[in-house]
Amino acid sequence: MRKYTTKRIFNNILLEIGCKFPLLPGILRAKICNLGGVNFISTKRCFVGDGVLFDHQYPENITIGEHTIITSGVKILSHYYDTNNLDSNHHHMKVGKVVIGRDVFIGMNTVIANSVIIGDGAIIGANTVITKDVSAQTIVAGNPARIIRKRNN
Repeated sequence: MRKYTTKRIFNNILLEIGCKFPLLPGILRAKICNLGGVNFISTKRCFVGDGVLFDHQYPENITIGEHTIITSGVKILSHYYDTNNLDSNHHHMKVGKVVIGRDVFIGMNTVIANSVIIGDGAIIGANTVITKDVSAQTIVAGNPARIIRKRNN
């Protein structure tokens, strides 16, 4: 567990304000979440919907590309339970990086719960659970996520 510092507490407050305040426009939410520690390549033309949850423990491990749309209720986690190390006395968490490319659309209530890379131009359907990398220009949906098809450009 990470130690709580003043900067970390301030970042968590910004993430809460940026994602939970329903009256903010999505572009402003992206800017506030960027101040809260999430790495946006550029907040111009990025959209963060209402109720999005970014990992409060390691927001700096989340990188989001330009022109990305993250709709309402999405949860993005950069730390996760290590199922490869099942010791009965200890619970082991792993910390990874989540990289979301450029021009990505993430549908409502999607959960990204692992260290993954989502390629440029990917479309993630609503209520999808992402635990593995998603190739560029791919449409995925489901729990667990399955490839629906490649995008036509």
